[in-house]
Amino acid sequence: MAREYRHFTREEKIKAVKMVLIDKKSQMEVERSVLGKRKCTGTINRWIREYIQEGEENCFKKKKGIKKIEITEENVRYEILKKFNAFLEKEIRTNPNSLKNSKRNTQ
Repeated sequence: MAREYRHFTREEKIKAVKMVLIDKKSQMEVERSVLGKRKCTGTINRWIREYIQEGEENCFKKKKGIKKIEITEENVRYEILKKFNAFLEKEIRTNPNSLKNSKRNTQ
């Protein structure tokens, strides 16, 4: 049985959040009236959290594209270590005896 998902506009979400925050209605009551749900699913709670974190101007706007990662020395080191670790794992898989030989040379 396929689920049917409803999509709500930004204005509908803001209206539902304001019903809880300003009109002091319960989240369950709002979910029943706005979403048409019998059980409380936590959708309104997520909307409230985003509304509080982002503010009314920025909430519920689709964030397009990849987040820009700030290039720092730690990020560069992390990427180098990730690549080196992947290289070592590949070497161990392809030639498991090389690890034993390197231990003998260091002792």
